Amino acid sequence: MNAALRVAIAGMSAWAAVGMMAQPAAQAAALGDLQVKEVSVAEIDTAHVRLAVDLNLTAAQSVTLENLRLCSLRLNGLPVFAAPLNQELVLKKDVATALPPIYVTILFRDLRTTEPLRRMIEKQSVRVEGEMVADLRLSLLEKMALHTEHPRVELALGQDVPVEVGGTETQRSMALTILGVVDSGIELTSAAARYIPDTRSQWIRDLEISAQTSLFAVKSSYALTKGGTSYPVVSVFLGFRVGPAGVVTTAEAHGPWNYDAEFLEAVQSGATELVKDSQEILLRPIGHGDPLSLSAKDFSVELRGTVRQSNLIAVGGSSHKQIKILLRAAPGSMAVLAFHAPPTSPGLTAATAAVAAQDSWEQVAVFRLREDAVTRQPSVEVLQLRAHREGKGIQLSEPVDAAVFGSPIVTPAGVIGLVQDEQAGAFLPADLLAPATGDAK
Repeated sequence: MNAALRVAIAGMSAWAAVGMMAQPAAQAAALGDLQVKEVSVAEIDTAHVRLAVDLNLTAAQSVTLENLRLCSLRLNGLPVFAAPLNQELVLKKDVATALPPIYVTILFRDLRTTEPLRRMIEKQSVRVEGEMVADLRLSLLEKMALHTEHPRVELALGQDVPVEVGGTETQRSMALTILGVVDSGIELTSAAARYIPDTRSQWIRDLEISAQTSLFAVKSSYALTKGGTSYPVVSVFLGFRVGPAGVVTTAEAHGPWNYDAEFLEAVQSGATELVKDSQEILLRPIGHGDPLSLSAKDFSVELRGTVRQSNLIAVGGSSHKQIKILLRAAPGSMAVLAFHAPPTSPGLTAATAAVAAQDSWEQVAVFRLREDAVTRQPSVEVLQLRAHREGKGIQLSEPVDAAVFGSPIVTPAGVIGLVQDEQAGAFLPADLLAPATGDAK
């Protein structure tokens, strides 16, 4: 058995026991030891601070990782967003590997206080908490054995780390002076900020409350057969309500195999067989509530927008075969799961058509899906970004990972669209937007 597969299978027992929210990940102890070596201030001015996080990973197995990212990251308790590391990492067993720096950009306009940053510079140390998530490079059969198109590993972070600020006392003093100026501006714009320990903006706190009744984990599953053995395959996305009628999610939730070149080629070539009528879609509320299912006819699926295809050349032996794979990022492409018995609670507020018509949005929030390692109860965290119009779609300022696919793209004025892939999103159709009243923000 491939070493990477042995690592991944180590995390399967708990998943198999619960089954509802399958998104298998390798156990941390099986993968190895992850350490943050240092956090350094790469640049700072009155608008933002950019930090570099240096990691060291000693793998217990030889394995290839892709799309490494730091998630649920907190520096001295301050939630921050780290840009993913979009490159392949080949790790050797028992060999300490210094990973490329991962950068964190913090915009001061999104804060209510700079106290966690000021403490970091004064003490030249910071408490780093969060988790490292990365995709595992495995073969098709190994992915099928793990029941997922996207196997991944997770490692927890929780340590005090030295901080480098230019190396001299003068540079540290300059950084503290800048933070003092920023804090003065924050206090002028919000006198109550100093009395509220939460560093997040009010609209973000309100959004987190709304998420408990408006967001869902969308589990889409199907079955493949190979050599007489059946392999369930599971993908999990986010979905959200903007009204009582139903849940909006990514179109990929309806037929995930059509968006993965490796799985689609295997089905079309006959290497595996897609079990007829095997797809199931389950909705699990982020807050409390019973799951809903397509098979129980709790809802129906309606696809919206334009379906776009890309021609790929699959190489098999001496033959070349062209396959047509569906693109995640397509204008208006999404699925609406229409409830047969609509709930009475309101969904998220949709932005007005005027807000959605803007060319850019300086403040947007998206959600990242998380799961409790034991109970598999879904929860979400909020990521703050910027966005702009790109053709007929929305482009995020920073790439996100697959745990954000299907998330609403929310401005302070309301939802304008949903996340389709790592950096692109679709606008909500006109019938899901609020009436064009109110001021654009």
